[in-house]
Amino acid sequence: MVLHHYRPLPELRFFISRIMLVHYQLDTSKPRPVNPFPPQPDHCLYFYPYDKMSSFNYATRLTGVAPRSMLIGPQLSRVDLTMGYNQLTIMVSFQPGGMHRLLNIPMKEMTDQPFDAALFLGNDIDSISQRLGETADYDLMIDIIQSYLLGKVSMLKSILPVEQVLMQNIQNGDLNNIDRLAKQSCVSTRQLERQFLERIGMPPKFFARLVRFSKAWYMRESNEDISWLSIAHSCGYADQMHMIRDFKAFSGVTPTGLQSYLEKSPLRLQRDSGFPA
Repeated sequence: MVLHHYRPLPELRFFISRIMLVHYQLDTSKPRPVNPFPPQPDHCLYFYPYDKMSSFNYATRLTGVAPRSMLIGPQLSRVDLTMGYNQLTIMVSFQPGGMHRLLNIPMKEMTDQPFDAALFLGNDIDSISQRLGETADYDLMIDIIQSYLLGKVSMLKSILPVEQVLMQNIQNGDLNNIDRLAKQSCVSTRQLERQFLERIGMPPKFFARLVRFSKAWYMRESNEDISWLSIAHSCGYADQMHMIRDFKAFSGVTPTGLQSYLEKSPLRLQRDSGFPA
């Protein structure tokens, strides 16, 4: 496995939070493993330059083959991913509200379903995907993507204070006090709700739950020896039962149930993608 995390160019950091490249080359004599991937708080642009990947979406109950480039907005449900044998994935993670500022559509309209990026970004994104598939140079791939994104900066919607506040508060783990979040964003609580639905795709309290859940699952994939009780305390759950309820809500199974799926796969997708930091 090859794994690289890239910090975006300075001109992109108000818009793009991080870029990750991971290249899995699996044993062709074995069946392709199915990998559970619980929802994350990130909105992302994905590229798959080599083998294609298929997925089963628990929200839509549909199985599909991913296009070469794909936009993933608010994800509230688990998906099961089946990788190709030569699976190269590049993930471009947007800052809070960044995908909305790029596409200029309400994020709640993109909940729980992937979209072919070409539907929103046009043929240019297809040519980017083609160029990525024609090289084996990882750094060049990232240069191609960042050059493309630089060309979009002048067309972005204006950033709002709430998005700037979220960038800081996600890092600090300070998302649970909605009144304080509204005050920091210079808006009323009702305005905060509207801005979240438009730019994040969900209410602020629900977003805070999703961030906390994602952190818990990332901790499990990063350290399989840590107890679930320790994870619950580290992530700010009142008790282990609160964490179990969130796991059922976001993945359909208990933490130990999801762990059993994970043990059937050699891959650690949440750990490799990296929790926002």
